[in-house]
Amino acid sequence: MDTLNEVRAKLARSQQQSFPIHMEEFGLNLVVNEGVFPPAEFQSWRWLGENFPPFQGKAILEIGCGFGLPGLHLAKSGAKSILTCDINPAAVANTIENARRNRINNIRVVQSDIFSNIQTDQLFDLIYWNYPSYYAPDQYQFRDHLERGAVDPGYRLLERFLSEGPSRLNGAGRILLGFGSNARDDLFEAIAKRNSLSATLLRSSPSSDVGVTYRLFSIQKTAPAL
Repeated sequence: MDTLNEVRAKLARSQQQSFPIHMEEFGLNLVVNEGVFPPAEFQSWRWLGENFPPFQGKAILEIGCGFGLPGLHLAKSGAKSILTCDINPAAVANTIENARRNRINNIRVVQSDIFSNIQTDQLFDLIYWNYPSYYAPDQYQFRDHLERGAVDPGYRLLERFLSEGPSRLNGAGRILLGFGSNARDDLFEAIAKRNSLSATLLRSSPSSDVGVTYRLFSIQKTAPAL
C-alpha cells in the first residue's frame, strides 16, 4: 500500500512527461492534459466505470471529474444527464475538451469545491465521488491541485460531502462513494453515523498494480426507528 510520501512522489513523476497524453477508453477518444490527476498512475476510475450500478435514465452529479471518466462514459451510455465538477480548473477544461471531442452533449462541467457551486434547488438521482481516500493529518497543506485528488486532510472533505450530500438527492436518490482499502474505515463509519447515514458495500475487487482493493459503497439516510 502506498504511503503518503509515495503518493506525492507518484503525482510529481506523473507530470514529468510530454502532454497531452492520448487514450482510448470505453469507446472514447480522450486526451489528458498537464496538471490533471493522472489516470495511468491511479486507475480506480477504470474499475468504477466497469462496476457502476444501473444508471440508465438517471440524473447524476459527479464530484471530481479529472480528465472526464467515468462521467463521460455514463453520459454516453444511458444516463439522462450528468453534472460533473472539479475544484481544479485544469480538470474542468480537460473534461470539457473531451466532451467536445466525443460529441457528448448531455454533460455539463463546472468548477466547484464539492457542492459550493452546485445550485441548491437542483436534485439528483445519484451523487457519485471517487473519493481521495488517502488520510493526512488535519493540518496538512496541499502542494497543488493534484494532491486534492488523492489526499483528504483530517477527512474534512468527506465530512462535508456526507453532511451536505443527502439534501441534494431526489426522494429515492442515493450517494455512491468510491472508497479504497487504503482509506480509514473507522473515520468513514464515524462520519456516516454522525450524519445518520448507512453505507452498503456494492462492489469490491483487489487491484492488480497498487496493492489497494477498490470498493464502491451505496449511502442513504438511516431509516428512523419505529
